[in-house]
Amino acid sequence: MAARLANEAREARASGQIVRAYLLYGEAAARDPHEATYRANRDAIASAAKLLTQAEIQNADISRDVKTAEREAGTAQPPIEIAKLRDWQQDEDLQPLPDLQPNPALATFETRGDEKTLFQQVASTYGIRPVFDPQLDVQSGIRFSINQVDFRTAMEALTTVTHTFVFPISQREIFVARDTDVKRDEYEPNALLTFSLPNALGQQDLVEAANAVRAILGSRVVGWDTGGRIVMIRDRYSRARIARSLLESLLLPRAQVSLEVQFLTFDSERSFHYGASLQNAFQLIDFGHIGGLRNIIASPSTPASFLAFGGGATLFGVGLTNANLFATYSESFSRNLYDATVVVMDGQTANFHIGDRYPIPQTLYTGYQQTSGASIYNPVGQVTLEDLGIILKMAPRVHSDGEISIDLEGDLKSLGSQSIDSVPEISERQFKGMVRLREGEWAVITGLDSTTQSRTRNGLPVLSQIPFFAQLLSENTRDKLVSNTLLVIKPTITRLPMSALISPQFLIGPLRGDSVIM
Repeated sequence: MAARLANEAREARASGQIVRAYLLYGEAAARDPHEATYRANRDAIASAAKLLTQAEIQNADISRDVKTAEREAGTAQPPIEIAKLRDWQQDEDLQPLPDLQPNPALATFETRGDEKTLFQQVASTYGIRPVFDPQLDVQSGIRFSINQVDFRTAMEALTTVTHTFVFPISQREIFVARDTDVKRDEYEPNALLTFSLPNALGQQDLVEAANAVRAILGSRVVGWDTGGRIVMIRDRYSRARIARSLLESLLLPRAQVSLEVQFLTFDSERSFHYGASLQNAFQLIDFGHIGGLRNIIASPSTPASFLAFGGGATLFGVGLTNANLFATYSESFSRNLYDATVVVMDGQTANFHIGDRYPIPQTLYTGYQQTSGASIYNPVGQVTLEDLGIILKMAPRVHSDGEISIDLEGDLKSLGSQSIDSVPEISERQFKGMVRLREGEWAVITGLDSTTQSRTRNGLPVLSQIPFFAQLLSENTRDKLVSNTLLVIKPTITRLPMSALISPQFLIGPLRGDSVIM
């Protein structure tokens, strides 16, 4: 396939399509990195292709040519290659990175200049000499300012400003090149990374995972040593690291986290009932016609005393009762503790509910009800069960530094004070956020407290409104309900992943990997 792309590149160059030829040579060199002529032909026309592209004279898209070449070659390259680890380790292109030894001192920079000048000034401060790509197009007028940093931090900041990447070529030298896919393929060191595959997984699982990694990263070389059950990744250094992390996360068991949830409620209620209970209804009784047909014994119901007025046939009595003076006080306190533990895999969501399920009608029938016989059908209303109380959704994520972040969604639902057509109102308070803590630490969720106060006064319209006497001349009731709710969560890692990295961090997108390779 690489040879076919190289032939198309030669034809494009012969016809004057320099940019297209450059891209095809680059793709051929990437497909077959051992063929030096592909890289040499690509580098020979690199300057001309760049000038034509910047001047917008030529442009090219070779995606269709690459797909056609893959289709004519039969299928795309297989996702894995059956090989021996010792054979891959003998590849001449695989060499360990030199151990760069910069000065450990911190330095401050405040300078301006072109890219080469900046790299020379910064690197020389730490005793390092930069070597530049011969085709590096130097840009001038760059300002670089940073305070009290070590060598790696200074290089990461400088490569970000200049859009370059660096890697060591000796203990005191680094190589600087433009951070592009072409330059990455040309200069970035290759690496061979391995990890063992568990016995529970087979070759088919590895093929599916390798296909997914190739679709994301475009990694071309994944090997499988069947004897030692070792997965091998051979690629550019930064891309090989990401490919291994992706394969490990897809194939190896993930971490397991135990979440201990404690739900504490402290409820207190105070009630005051005091004042005077005065009579607000008076019974009027006719005591006339004594000796007639009326029975005055059965007429009085409750009053024991009467205020009489009139006489003879017009004798009336107004019933009087005694007023009551009272004062009562009551106080109650309750404490509830719910303690539960749920185990969940890293990245998965655990659902937790503390409370009751209340039936909420969805459809109601208010028409005629048949009480006897079976000739008329009485429709039955439909209900749904609404979760009341605390509803939690927790998704833990284990990080490489031993910390655990938990994505939390909490709902506090209760019945409201109003209802419409016998359908009660649902009061809801919601919390969404993320907490990050170390293993064994407690995460505390507050803000679920509530306080309810009510005052009621009963009495005569005039007497119960007299200042300073209203409390004594009326019946008063005061209630205060305080509810304090505390939710605490403690994560514990019950199983570490089989990967050396607890939680691999993936670099996917327009970036091409670490800009400082050390």
